[in-house]
Amino acid sequence: MTALRDWTATTRIAAPLSPPTSTPPPAPDAAPVPDSTAFKVGAERQRIALSLHDEVAPLLFGMASRVRRTLVEESADPDAQRLLDTVRTLAVELRATQERLRSVIRDSAPVDPAEALAMATQRDVEAFTERTGVPAHLVVRGPAAPLPATVERVALNCLRQAMVNVERHADARVAVITLDYRPDRLRLVVQDDGLGLPVDFEPRGVPVGGHHWGFTSMAEQVERLGGSVLLRKVDEGGTQLCVDLPLHR
Repeated sequence: MTALRDWTATTRIAAPLSPPTSTPPPAPDAAPVPDSTAFKVGAERQRIALSLHDEVAPLLFGMASRVRRTLVEESADPDAQRLLDTVRTLAVELRATQERLRSVIRDSAPVDPAEALAMATQRDVEAFTERTGVPAHLVVRGPAAPLPATVERVALNCLRQAMVNVERHADARVAVITLDYRPDRLRLVVQDDGLGLPVDFEPRGVPVGGHHWGFTSMAEQVERLGGSVLLRKVDEGGTQLCVDLPLHR
């Protein structure tokens, strides 16, 4: 069993993942790590809100639009009074339903916007495990803080590309994802205990023969924000991706 599997078997997931050799240890006065259960609950709230927004809200909007159009088209016909009364009632009810739906979506959003990235990450981690059967765990280090939208977006893009790579290539038994909030940057680490990088692997700036598209895209997004990407083989087995995103430039 590799060190990573040993760690996940004996450590509460709320505890920090052992950092890579190049990473300094956290400051002694670092804030307590949040309970991972809260992120799981928040992730489920996000999932429900997104589902309502993406699936139910458009249906209601379409219904309301058809009602409004009918009101305009039929208003000149004096024989359609009963129809108009019914349509007006439907229009009022649909508007009330839309407002209620918006309220539910607002209430399902993270209580603290600073936790939005961790909750979205938790959702992706759970989806990965459900899809692949490979246990994946989220570790959050440091106090969660509001992040620039570009940093959140790039961090999630890197996470999702890394998880796809683990699924396709790693043959891993476990994966650990770390969000490390620091005063000046966000660090994302994705580590698995799988096969590791091929002996001849070399990250390329330009994809060749259909390969390295994911890593190239990831690196370009990160570097545009002044960040860095490190992909390395872990000595005890597996692969580690480390993404540093500065919060201020």
